[in-house]
Amino acid sequence: MTTTADININRASLAQLSTQAAELWDEIDNCNGDVDLTELLERQLDIQNATEAKVDAISWVAEQLKIDLETWEARLEGIVALHSQAIEKRRNQLKQLKAYLLRLHNIGLLGEQVFGVKRRIDFQNNPPSVVLLVEPEQLPQQFQEIAVSAKSKDILAAYKAGVDVSAIAQIVSGKHVRFRHLSTKSKRSQK
Repeated sequence: MTTTADININRASLAQLSTQAAELWDEIDNCNGDVDLTELLERQLDIQNATEAKVDAISWVAEQLKIDLETWEARLEGIVALHSQAIEKRRNQLKQLKAYLLRLHNIGLLGEQVFGVKRRIDFQNNPPSVVLLVEPEQLPQQFQEIAVSAKSKDILAAYKAGVDVSAIAQIVSGKHVRFRHLSTKSKRSQK
């Protein structure tokens, strides 16, 4: 087992620093001499300072990652918008070309197949589709589809109101990480 003196606190991970701090508190609790206590408290202060610096560094890295993500997402949105316009323009051009050819076919100027030198245009029937003449509720039951879904928000609201929902649902709550800036006024007072 490594002792607190064996690890360079500047290179230690947050987990190592936390472990060292806990070990030092045990040593401080069991300390008999004033000289040893002073040394242990100084080491504890060094670890506390290193831990604070490590937390600041981790938070700074997380902040930079968020900035990078936002930058890349903004770039992606710009590229998607640019390409979406081009795609929509081409889609409309193809739709208009097909509509023009269908119009010519419908008035009898083009047959079921039109041949070129290397290509052919075919006019085919679409698969049949249904246009309802009544509202879905008025259809015979054999032609209706009923979808059932859980009202998760209502279940959670009932749970929060004290209703026992354990027979129908398990309420889970995870953890997430937030990085926050400390104001200079409250930084030391929160310790």
